[in-house]
Amino acid sequence: MKKTLLLLLLCTCSLQAQITKNYNEAPLQQVLNELSESYDLIFSFSNETVKNKIITLAINNTPLDEVLTTLKTLTHLNFKKISDRQVVVSSPGNKVEVCGYLFDETTNEPLSYASISIESTKTGTIANDDGFFQLGTIDQNASITIQYVGYKDKVMKASSFKASSCPRIPLFIQSTSLAEVLIVEYITTGIDKNIDGSFRISNEEIGILPGQSEPDIFQSIQLIPGINSPDETATGIQIRGGSPDQNLVLWDDIKMYNTGHFFGMFSAFNPNVVKSAKIFKGGADPKYGDRVSGVIDISSDKKIPKKFSGGAGVNGTHADIFMKVPVAKPVGLVLSARRSYTDIFETPTYNALSEKVFQNTKIVENPNQTPVTGEEEDDDEEEREEAIAENNFFFYDASAKLIIDASENDKILASTIYTNNDLAFEINDEEDLITDDLEIQNKGASLSWEGTKLVHFHHSLKAYYSKYDSDYLFTERQELQIERQSVRKNTVEDVGLDFNITYDLNTKNSLMLGYQFSNSEVSYAITREAEFETPINESDRVKNNANTIYASYKFLPKNKSFINLGIRTSHYSIIDQFYIEPRVNIEYPITNLLRIKATGELRYQPISQLIEFEDTQLRLENNLWIHANQEVPVLKSTQFSTGLLFSKKGWNFEVDGYYKNIDGLTSVTNGFNTINSDLSTGESIIYGIDVLLKKKFENFRTWIGYTFNDIKYTFPEIQEISFSGNNDITHNFRISNTYEINDWEFSLGWLWRSGTPFTNADLVNDEIEYGAANAKRLPEYHRLDISAIYRFDFNKTSNWRGQIGVSTQNVYNRQVPISISYRVDDNATTGEIELDRLQQESLGITPNVVLRIYF
Repeated sequence: MKKTLLLLLLCTCSLQAQITKNYNEAPLQQVLNELSESYDLIFSFSNETVKNKIITLAINNTPLDEVLTTLKTLTHLNFKKISDRQVVVSSPGNKVEVCGYLFDETTNEPLSYASISIESTKTGTIANDDGFFQLGTIDQNASITIQYVGYKDKVMKASSFKASSCPRIPLFIQSTSLAEVLIVEYITTGIDKNIDGSFRISNEEIGILPGQSEPDIFQSIQLIPGINSPDETATGIQIRGGSPDQNLVLWDDIKMYNTGHFFGMFSAFNPNVVKSAKIFKGGADPKYGDRVSGVIDISSDKKIPKKFSGGAGVNGTHADIFMKVPVAKPVGLVLSARRSYTDIFETPTYNALSEKVFQNTKIVENPNQTPVTGEEEDDDEEEREEAIAENNFFFYDASAKLIIDASENDKILASTIYTNNDLAFEINDEEDLITDDLEIQNKGASLSWEGTKLVHFHHSLKAYYSKYDSDYLFTERQELQIERQSVRKNTVEDVGLDFNITYDLNTKNSLMLGYQFSNSEVSYAITREAEFETPINESDRVKNNANTIYASYKFLPKNKSFINLGIRTSHYSIIDQFYIEPRVNIEYPITNLLRIKATGELRYQPISQLIEFEDTQLRLENNLWIHANQEVPVLKSTQFSTGLLFSKKGWNFEVDGYYKNIDGLTSVTNGFNTINSDLSTGESIIYGIDVLLKKKFENFRTWIGYTFNDIKYTFPEIQEISFSGNNDITHNFRISNTYEINDWEFSLGWLWRSGTPFTNADLVNDEIEYGAANAKRLPEYHRLDISAIYRFDFNKTSNWRGQIGVSTQNVYNRQVPISISYRVDDNATTGEIELDRLQQESLGITPNVVLRIYF
């Protein structure tokens, strides 16, 4: 028996040794492929490493080590055995072969399908089933980023792979285990889709967009189907039929009550310090509360800058500067500031924007050097003295953030922001002095501590303070004596904290439990052309304490499906009631290319904005924040969505259907100044479909977005039957294109949408008589936007670089009415009562130029 086994062993060895090969000027890749079979080996190499290598080689029962030595001599490459069956082929010199095995630091299990990328080239690879990856031969100074769902990102220098061939690399679990990016470049670079259905906008990565010479977070997200702004402003964002005040907007965890500059034409957040923004159209995590529509969670930098850097720029309306400063090894500081120069110098950009913003206000009605209508001092006098009108408007904002890495697993962040819009309008005819002063501020601060304990436990403690002030004062003076004065004030002061603990059961399951508290105080005051001696009718400071407990369970199995089950329970002291908000968010891959998704949620909102129409003066920013009370109920939203997502070879196709019911609306909240001056309560029912089709062809990207909306309001006290909502834009279609070549980027986009509904009216017996609510529609709206950016370096040895951007909105200058309202007025000539139909026209052609320098 022993002799038989020995004979078999000798025969086997003999068979294995019989390897005879002759290669005459053969490609190296072919030789290695054949030797892999002959010697039962795996040769690991990049195509670039073996490219154009031709060799002549003869093998006659040659031992493997001798073959590898010969190959090294012939090719001047390194051939290193890292196991009995694997040989790594690499280039010598300043380059190094990068490969390794990824594993869980705690369980020691291999991490399959992790993402490994080279920062400088934006190329990479995916780890195999055993956690093995190989990038080939790269520059030893290159930085390599390793990412895996549920684990902290790991950044390594290629030079670290010199010490050990294909080392074992541990990865550590982190609390953001389920925030996986499902589709990179959902629309364009920097706009990604997360597996939880949210969208992530990265300012550093975002590409050029139509009509934008530099990014604006609020303008950028309007490219996503289901998100639009009927009034063309950046801040008038309506998400799936909800109004702007129904969106939760956070800046570094600070609740923001004013989010715009220039009466909404720009967002109030300096894009140069925005790290990313997370946007939910639906299916929001239970940690987000107190609003019934979308969520816009904006964050500035969280990483300590490695070196001092910054930038400055100027465009058609304002200038800005920002700096990122490494204070010490564990401490960094990020600073930014912006200010308009419109009170000093007016550009074509400002003139185009102000024409839209100030239309139907006295600023447009009384431009410089135009007479002001008034009583004749003398019937025989034919000439009136001219009135001089002066508009002094500017805005500014500033932010600061302190970043402290208290330990390897603990980070402390302190952030502040201040925004201001200031308008002073004055009319002086030498006898009368009429002034309108409007100032809007939002300031806030936040402090957070995030950390990891015992690997699987993660905690987050956050506190914030936010204060919003809107202060309008109209004064009419005659010979320096105050004749009339009107006031409109609104203040919101909000203090809150949030504490939560997350426990990762494993890489697929996590549980989170949290508590939130907020104390918000709201007050407002309104007088309308009252005599100065009349007391101001000011509301009491209404307080609301909100106590909330929330929890969620997240499950992310290996097939990359996603389940998030959450619940939120809140008590509002102003109503003295409990509100329970269940939430569910599911996404499941049917195949590798096709996914299905569904969400469902119940949400409540105790604070909202009313439209104050009775002010007859400036008619700007007439929204008032107010707490729910006996007349204004807590808003309640019930919403569901379901859809399909297809992705293959640069093609993305998504269709999403949704239903939303918002109950507790008031007529004033939704702007029914044309129907009834009294408050009435109703609801909206919204059906919609969002569709996106996108394709990337190397440096060219094109995408088509379409939204269908059917928004019906029901207000029994206004009209017995339902009618179209004020924001019922039935069809919204957008096509956008971007192209990159060398240092240039170009973008072209066209937007078309249905006209908004409006209510017709006539004058009967000196009073307005309205027709059926929103029974008519305005003309369809469309415009063409273009933009271009050129990026340049000052020299190759310096970090200084720059860019020049140009853009034009509404290239063919088509202006149509986008809203209509009415007011009764006295004809200055005849003295008769007339009906004024006020049409808010769309934005005209708006050019802009930006110059930016980075250092």
